[in-house]
Amino acid sequence: MFDPEAGFPDPPTLREWQGAGVIVDALAGLIVTANHLIANATTVRALLQDGRALNAAVLVRSERDDVALLRIEAGNLRALTLEKSGALDVGEFVLAIGDPQDWGQSVTFGIVSALHRSCPGIANSDLVQSDVLVGRGSSGGALVNLQGRLIGVIVARRGGFAFAAPVDAVRRLFVAAQ
Repeated sequence: MFDPEAGFPDPPTLREWQGAGVIVDALAGLIVTANHLIANATTVRALLQDGRALNAAVLVRSERDDVALLRIEAGNLRALTLEKSGALDVGEFVLAIGDPQDWGQSVTFGIVSALHRSCPGIANSDLVQSDVLVGRGSSGGALVNLQGRLIGVIVARRGGFAFAAPVDAVRRLFVAAQ
């Protein structure tokens, strides 16, 4: 309710969302992240481990998989290799790489709890469920196997489990971007 004696309310402030991303093509400057982090963004910035802060262009988004492909203009990048489709098994050890609570990059360890899972708010029912510990800020981060290959992109956490869009969702972004 508006009170004319109190004046006008403060205008809404811009919200800043923070999450993680994964460089998936060093030469082209391609980064994959969670779509929900950038879906309504007017500006997207990529903060690299070496301290560089770069503007990122959104190339393609998938609401179904909750992943998005970004491009930055930068040299001297290192990318994760994408694992082959179908190379993941329940019980396999995995690492989650993210930026929980804006503390800086961190890695947690766990196992693949289930494959082909669904999660409220994400249409893809082919998610990878793991028991890696992830916190706010890890969304969009990498889920990798012990060989260091990308097997998924973290998109949600529910009930102590992390859910990741599988590497096939990343490949679909590459196809859509062409």
